[in-house]
Amino acid sequence: MLLPRLIPTLLVDESLNLVKTTAFQQRHYIGDPLNSAYIFSGFEADELVVLDIDASRKRRTISYEFVKALATFTSVPLCVGGGICNLEQIKNLLALGTERIALSASLNNNFKLLEEASNRFGSSSITVIINCFKDEEDSYLGSFGLPSTNSNRKIDQLCIDCQNAGAGELIINNINLEGTKKGYDISLMKSLNQKLSIPLIALGGCGQLKHIEDILSATPISGVACGSFLVYAPNTYQVLLSYPDKSSWLKANLTSFNKRWDK
Repeated sequence: MLLPRLIPTLLVDESLNLVKTTAFQQRHYIGDPLNSAYIFSGFEADELVVLDIDASRKRRTISYEFVKALATFTSVPLCVGGGICNLEQIKNLLALGTERIALSASLNNNFKLLEEASNRFGSSSITVIINCFKDEEDSYLGSFGLPSTNSNRKIDQLCIDCQNAGAGELIINNINLEGTKKGYDISLMKSLNQKLSIPLIALGGCGQLKHIEDILSATPISGVACGSFLVYAPNTYQVLLSYPDKSSWLKANLTSFNKRWDK
């Protein structure tokens, strides 16, 4: 089994400020995204995911100039998303030096874009972000972009449809846990990983190394993405970017995880 990726996830708003949210609400200003990306690149992060969380709502794509600057400031694999809704935008963003493009909200109105993008640029270049939550019956639903009564679907089938359409990997972002530091949704990720063959990334809920240990002990997903855990000091909301100690811990424990997965 390859070493699971440890992926910092950076959110930017319409003013290109770096922000952090809790359950998609309560925005907290963090700082300059370019400086943060540069620091994580210096930490040799496995990958960086940078998302413009206002782009779809404003009916625009993530800024090309901003992405160009990101690619200039970093030397690690870069995945960007936000308002991307056609092949030309994907082509332009990949040409700026990004490794992967994250699609989400645009798939509500044009799911065929996923298949077209995967066929044209290769599935390894296309990531899909599925935002998930539990409904009143305690069942998991998934959505592209913000949840909507018109677009929410059973998450299992939504993931399968994305896999069949050519998605290279899925980021499963748990809305209920996002920013809470309460841990990943292990049962959901284990269930999805058993049903799918493409890489899965867990996002939402990480607050300590034990949360990473718990999910990787339960199921061999391809990566864990973190926001709060990597941008805040322990047990506070004071900004303190970190990564090397967590990455070293993950590498040191890979053999242990492999043994558990092989059982």
